[in-house]
Amino acid sequence: MSINKELLGIYQKALNQCRSAKLSYLKSADKQHLPEYKRFFNLQATVRNRIYNDLITLVNGKEVELDPSFLHNHNREEIMIATIGSEKQNAFSKAIESDESMIELMLQIMEIDVNSESQNGLIRFVEKLKNSLHTNRIFEKQSFLLREEKKVS
Repeated sequence: MSINKELLGIYQKALNQCRSAKLSYLKSADKQHLPEYKRFFNLQATVRNRIYNDLITLVNGKEVELDPSFLHNHNREEIMIATIGSEKQNAFSKAIESDESMIELMLQIMEIDVNSESQNGLIRFVEKLKNSLHTNRIFEKQSFLLREEKKVS
């Protein structure tokens, strides 16, 4: 497999994970009742949307091109908010897993794509995602503790 095809494949996987994480955060926001939680999840979705658009810009600057169908082909099951009830894990946990997967994919891209401009952008994305993951884990622990307190009382 040529490096360009391999690179394009990893970029597409990262873009899919980013899109999935964004949708999961939006689903999580829809389930929240407290405004500060809604804002938190919507902000996380906005960050993923920004990374998605910046990744598209990085890909467009390469000698490879995304198939137009890729940009418009969304997984209908992920978009439908009604599927939340049937999911085995909650949307927030799914978003965290997508973030972790995105970090791994971006590190793979950095190994293949040695362009310094791409490296700088990817390093920035990885740092944003790592900071977000740290914040999300703190939020997850706090919300878990609140749920446990409600069960006890």
